[in-house]
Amino acid sequence: MKKRLISTIALLLLGALTVYVVSRQSASFTAEGFLDYVRSVKPWGLAAAFACMLGFIAFEALALLVICRALGYSRHFCRGLTYSAADIYMSAITPSATGGQPASALLMMRDGIPAGVTTVTLLMNLIFYTPAILVVALAGGIMYPQAYSLFGVPGRIMILLGILFQVVLEGGYLLLIFRKKVFLAIVDFFLHLGQKLHLVRNAESRREKLLKMEEEYHACSKGIREHWRAMLAAFGLNFMQRISSVMVSVVLYLASGFPARDAYKVFSLQSLVILGSNSVPIPGAVGVADYLFIDGYGMLIQDPVNLELLSRTISFYTCILVSILILAAAYFGGRHARK
Repeated sequence: MKKRLISTIALLLLGALTVYVVSRQSASFTAEGFLDYVRSVKPWGLAAAFACMLGFIAFEALALLVICRALGYSRHFCRGLTYSAADIYMSAITPSATGGQPASALLMMRDGIPAGVTTVTLLMNLIFYTPAILVVALAGGIMYPQAYSLFGVPGRIMILLGILFQVVLEGGYLLLIFRKKVFLAIVDFFLHLGQKLHLVRNAESRREKLLKMEEEYHACSKGIREHWRAMLAAFGLNFMQRISSVMVSVVLYLASGFPARDAYKVFSLQSLVILGSNSVPIPGAVGVADYLFIDGYGMLIQDPVNLELLSRTISFYTCILVSILILAAAYFGGRHARK
């Protein structure tokens, strides 16, 4: 009950922060005006946005199941949904999304998937998740190269930091998998430097932890080489998951009566918003994603606040709510089955 209370309070605080940031960005924002805007949105747009949000959950579930199946552990789609829902829910309420994978791992191991296979599956999915974000942003940049210039200086800095963070992260993954000696040499250099500057303590214990991680990444390397077709499918599903997230804003833009000829610009802007929101370790990137949305869309739409709040409500808060309902259904269903 204590954990549920903390989670509820965390979600309420995130919601309050979103409304605060949005209202600060527009002096004309009112609750009545927002409700009038929602009523004016075409029903098909709301339905399509909701379907895209469900796709965000479903595509991650499929990616995890594809990897598990390649490693010899086939599970039903409904179980995959619980793994995905746990990841999305816990990632949304923990800094840098650190709670997502442990929650998924717990459910996977309870389903009889060995700890080693669970770890490798989640690591592989994480490895595919990062380049999927970059590929979507690259596609958006090709569609509308001027998108970056629509953001203000703070927004541009956050987008650049997001790109740098994702590139460094993926580079580290690939080095650890395919070039272990190079990775360890880089780590040793920075640990030694940090120790000299009194920024790092217990450098040796940190190195030992990395060596243990290396064993897991070696298993990833083996799995990627032996099951490359399945891994390619998993990357494709991660890519579709990111597309689903971007398309929530695109379909709501179209359903709001804005010109369809600019839909590709919305896709490009939204891909940069997602990329930039990864630059700050805040639960759900709340505040950062909202600021970037309003900052970038402000040059395309006269008053993007209502579109931002509706898009965020569906893509983030409704997604969390659906994830909670999936987990609750799995919990009570499993409890009934055990009885």
